[in-house]
Amino acid sequence: MKKIFTVIFTNVIVFLLFGSAFAQTEQKNPFADGKPVGLMFSNFHVGLNKGASPTAFEVTRAYLGYEFQMNKNFSSKILIDIGSPDDVSQYSLLRRFAYFKDAYLQYAEGKLTVRFGIVPLQAFRLQEQVWGHRYIYKTVLDQNGLASSADLGTYINFKASKVVEFDFTAMNGEGFSSPQTDYTFKTGFGCTITPLKGLMIRFYGDLASKNSDQITLVNFLAYQIDKKLAAGFEYNLRYNDKYEMNHDREMFSAYFTYDFNEKFQVFGRYDKINSNIILSEPRPWSIDQDGSSIIAGVQYCPIPKVKLAIDYQDWYPYAKNISNESFIYFNLEFRVW
Repeated sequence: MKKIFTVIFTNVIVFLLFGSAFAQTEQKNPFADGKPVGLMFSNFHVGLNKGASPTAFEVTRAYLGYEFQMNKNFSSKILIDIGSPDDVSQYSLLRRFAYFKDAYLQYAEGKLTVRFGIVPLQAFRLQEQVWGHRYIYKTVLDQNGLASSADLGTYINFKASKVVEFDFTAMNGEGFSSPQTDYTFKTGFGCTITPLKGLMIRFYGDLASKNSDQITLVNFLAYQIDKKLAAGFEYNLRYNDKYEMNHDREMFSAYFTYDFNEKFQVFGRYDKINSNIILSEPRPWSIDQDGSSIIAGVQYCPIPKVKLAIDYQDWYPYAKNISNESFIYFNLEFRVW
């Protein structure tokens, strides 16, 4: 069923994309416009202690796709993510899998935007923009699997005013790499407030139910000063993680960036992850995944659309039987759009 659905969905999107392209060409629609999209993340890292993984070169992500503006209101996007997000086999470093990261049709009119298909989700979209270094490290929600960057469903955004906007998402709930065929869905609701220039406040929550209700709550505050200094703070809660009653997690993340000029920037980040103690258990239920991390480094942009960074990354687990990890990373991002 998954394969059949994927083939049908792909054909529909391709038909909409290219069929509209030909139609708009014949009618000479002034709004018709398309462009390719490409993005790659790569790194070379060196372990600084015994707990760190071996020195290696990596290509962690490659995105390839196309965006097309059909007319004033309708547009579409197809983006393929080439990576290995869920592959944990011994061959995971040798294989790469392609997924639809984005594949949606969008309608936009005035204050309303609606998307249908494999749509970008909003649990950490704003945080990712403020952090600005997805090619170095994912946001805390994404890194720890509490939210996905895209999923199959419908997304609605309404800008109530210049200060407040709302978004609603109904989705399958398993992420873009694992389209599901069961009867469980996830719904999400968010509110973004910009009361002052440079100040952003966001609240988001989503709910999915199986044998119990899994609830995720996201609180985010960001401030940007004169396009040089930006800082973000987020506090996230997950109740009944993986639908297990009383298996709760909390995550805190704080980060900043400072631009000296158009080419050089310094950045830093601190994450902290905790889980609760269940009944009379001696330790938190997810102690092997609890801990804290620090990221700090310098970014250099030699030309537009190319980013280079040298940075320090570590992970200090709370479990005493798990070793600390410390690395020096050399990261690269380049994009085409």
